[in-house]
Amino acid sequence: MYCGHCGGPVMPGQVFCSKCGAAVSGAGASPSAATPTPPQPSTGPGSPPPQTSPGYARSSRVARHLSVLGILWIIFSVLRLIPGLAMMFFGHMRFPFMMMPIPAPLRLTLAPFLFGIGVLVAGFAIAGVIAGWGLMSHAPWARMLAIVLGCISLIHIPFGTALGIYTLWVLVPAGADAEYQRLARAG
Repeated sequence: MYCGHCGGPVMPGQVFCSKCGAAVSGAGASPSAATPTPPQPSTGPGSPPPQTSPGYARSSRVARHLSVLGILWIIFSVLRLIPGLAMMFFGHMRFPFMMMPIPAPLRLTLAPFLFGIGVLVAGFAIAGVIAGWGLMSHAPWARMLAIVLGCISLIHIPFGTALGIYTLWVLVPAGADAEYQRLARAG
């Protein structure tokens, strides 16, 4: 005979379980009348959590990490926007902070180049802020934008690489698209 609460073995005639102290339901019954039941796994604080299907664990990962990923994209992009704006600003200046003036042919080449790089960096930074905001609000288009920006940011060692890997880890695995679409429809 087994305890109905914890699944521990109970001797015939026992009133309380020796393992958990719960009252035994068939305590007065004869041993031949008692039908043994297989022990049930305990779900107490020390026991392992019940096993879930792989699809459930994968889908819950997207939901758990989506807001963190959005916040990280916003922070990383704002920090990347600062050098982009600085390059755009210095692209329009005459470089007064240098002791020696820059020759005109070099300045005519360097200033537009610096401004163009600043526009490119600032553009990616603004796209990152939009992607982070879209991920936090579960916008349907934000997943693809974040994946593209995550692939591009892999070359920005070390923080861009870490953010790119984290983005791809959350948003690319099988089933992540369906889970994100479900979250977008619910939100």
